[in-house]
Amino acid sequence: MALLRRRTLGRVAYTDRALPAITPVNYAVDGETIVFRTAAGTRLADGTQDAVVAFEVDDADPSTRSGWSVVVVGVASEVTRASETLRAVELALAPWAGDGRNRFVRITPTFVSGRRVSVGQ
Repeated sequence: MALLRRRTLGRVAYTDRALPAITPVNYAVDGETIVFRTAAGTRLADGTQDAVVAFEVDDADPSTRSGWSVVVVGVASEVTRASETLRAVELALAPWAGDGRNRFVRITPTFVSGRRVSVGQ
């Protein structure tokens, strides 16, 4: 989770009409959960409604051939309780894709895995 706190862009993998889909999102880590924003009625919103998802963040340096990757598997659900929504707003998580993304989604991790890679490993 510490590596996830270093970045603000990740990818959500979810099911869209029985097929795998991956969407990049900007995000924030809130305690031990991941929060991102989307718009109601989108495929991302529908695919992350009380659903098992994967979330991935990585970092790579081609010049040193090193990097890391973290994958989180957990349940995504819309933030609907007023107190949780206020907390999500306080994360100052501005959507990169523009306005209208007023739906906060929280991923509660079930499994977290990762790896570091470097020359010689």
